[in-house]
Amino acid sequence: MTAYEPTERVRAAARAATLADIARGRTLIVSAWSGRKRMHVAELLDIADLLDIVALSLYEGEPTRPGGICDSARLALADAEATAAETPGAGFPADFGQYVAHALDRRPLAVPARPGPTGWSHADEDAQLVAALDALHGHLDAAAAEPVALALLEGVFALHGKRAYLTQPFLRLTPPGSPHELRARGWGADADQLDPNP
Repeated sequence: MTAYEPTERVRAAARAATLADIARGRTLIVSAWSGRKRMHVAELLDIADLLDIVALSLYEGEPTRPGGICDSARLALADAEATAAETPGAGFPADFGQYVAHALDRRPLAVPARPGPTGWSHADEDAQLVAALDALHGHLDAAAAEPVALALLEGVFALHGKRAYLTQPFLRLTPPGSPHELRARGWGADADQLDPNP
C-alpha cells in the first residue's frame, strides 16, 4: 500500500489554514487577556480571512507563478502580512508568510527582529524565545510528515505570541513580580478586570 504524500501546494494550503485557525483561536480567548488583546480582534479576524483565501487558492490549484504560489494567494498573503505589520501586538510577525511559502520553496526560516524598543528590559527573555524559535525552525525544516509540521507551526506561533506579549508597555513599566504583572500573566485576579494602562 502506498502512503499518500501531499504536494507542495497542498502542504502550503494546510499551513495557511493552520495559521488561520491560530488567528481565530486567539480571538476566542480574548476574555482571558488584558485590553491589549481586545484591540486586535478585528485584525486577527482579517488575517484569518485572508489566510482562508490563500488556502483555498492553493487547494484549487490555480496556475502558479515561478515561485510556486498563485497570484490570488500571493496577494492575499501580502495583505495579511501588511495587517500583521500594522498590529505587532497581535503575535503574528510581519513576515509570517515565510511559513506558508516554506512548504513550496524550502527556503530557510528566519527569526524576525526583536519587536521591542531599544533598551528593552525583557531582552534576556526574548533571547530565550529566539533560541526556541530557531530550534523549532530546524524541526519544521526536517519534519518528515505534514501533521508534524503543522503541530510545530502551532508551537512556533505560540512563541511569536509570547514575543509580542513581552513588548507590551504595561510589562515594561511594571517591575517583575509585582501584583499587576503577575495578574497580567494570568496568575491571580481575573484578567478581565485588569487595567491595560496601569
